[in-house]
Amino acid sequence: EHTAGMTVAQATAFFMDNAYMGQEPSHREALRGTTDPLYGYYTLGKLMLLKLRADYQAKQGANFKLNEFHDAVLSHGDPPIYFLRKFMLGPDDSGPLI
Repeated sequence: EHTAGMTVAQATAFFMDNAYMGQEPSHREALRGTTDPLYGYYTLGKLMLLKLRADYQAKQGANFKLNEFHDAVLSHGDPPIYFLRKFMLGPDDSGPLI
């Protein structure tokens, strides 16, 4: 259990202290984390995009520009990350998603 028995009140305080959120938004996030079964997918998607960015940056080397990376990501619409990696890194990409 990754929360180690954290209560909603403790999670609210955690968001307030670490994410610098107000009490109400912190409480909403704490509740959402306990009731929304898809809550973890947000973090998973973020990790996949960060991995793609790191791999794309490694491929581009000194030519990497963050704004061009963002433009390239958005230019492909909303494909699954597996296909987005192929579009951006080439069809032979076999790197891990995270």
